[in-house]
Amino acid sequence: MELTGETAADNKTYSRRILLHCTTDSAKLAAGQFLKINDAERIFKPDFAITNESEQKDLEGCDLSRGIVSQVEVLSVYSNCDKPIVMGLKLFQRPDSAQAASTKDLRISNNAGWLYSIATNKLGEHASHGRAGVTNIFSIMPFERTRVSGETGQVVYSPSNLIGNRYISQYGSYNWRSLWDGIVQFPNEDFYYLDKNHIVISIVKRNWELLGIPLEQELPREGRYYRIDSKVCDRVIGELYENVISKIPFTKWSQMGAVFSSDHVDETSDKEYNISVELKVSFTYPGLNDLQQ
Repeated sequence: MELTGETAADNKTYSRRILLHCTTDSAKLAAGQFLKINDAERIFKPDFAITNESEQKDLEGCDLSRGIVSQVEVLSVYSNCDKPIVMGLKLFQRPDSAQAASTKDLRISNNAGWLYSIATNKLGEHASHGRAGVTNIFSIMPFERTRVSGETGQVVYSPSNLIGNRYISQYGSYNWRSLWDGIVQFPNEDFYYLDKNHIVISIVKRNWELLGIPLEQELPREGRYYRIDSKVCDRVIGELYENVISKIPFTKWSQMGAVFSSDHVDETSDKEYNISVELKVSFTYPGLNDLQQ
């Protein structure tokens, strides 16, 4: 089913530099030391003070509690641990839920390559590039001290195989509940009334031959509503949600965090370790086009 033929401009990209630091020990590294990014929603929020009135109106109409991370760069690293450490990020959530989503759920590839680590347990050795909703993005070598020169860091996450920019722009602001806004359902009837501006109407118009509904030849009832077979509407909403909206890799800022882990440390040691990583996170807000930050 063709969703739309419109071409949308690429979304404005924002960026933030974040310094992550933790003091930890071997037992915590073995289990995975979680570091929450406190006040992340405020950190990633655009600066309203430097936007004009039109841009500010667009921003206020956007869900600023979540965005799409388009790139992660490492700018500097410090570790006094004598073993390698894997850094992961908690990036993705399932739509309409606080549950974490995996790269497999979202079918995302990484242009920088996924970082695999090999862990040993009672079942033997196994390799993975993430666990429990955390995606591996960077390895820290023993006693590493690194700072990049220039403005560009080491790119460790740059997603590919995403839903197209035009789909993200046009459908990224929707969730399952909002897809049903503007739809009037009638008890014991096999049709719905849909507002003429509803997203389902535009999809039905583009697929009228497939769906057998030539809406262009009809006039809206009361100048506002189209009558649509309930099975057709259910199908369009179901496919739009399953094939597009549920595959958009949203990051809910309040859930974002980092995990430092190592399968090589001596868990009986009581030595403390200091780990610091500076990141540059680039991101977009769906449906927000050509805004100046």
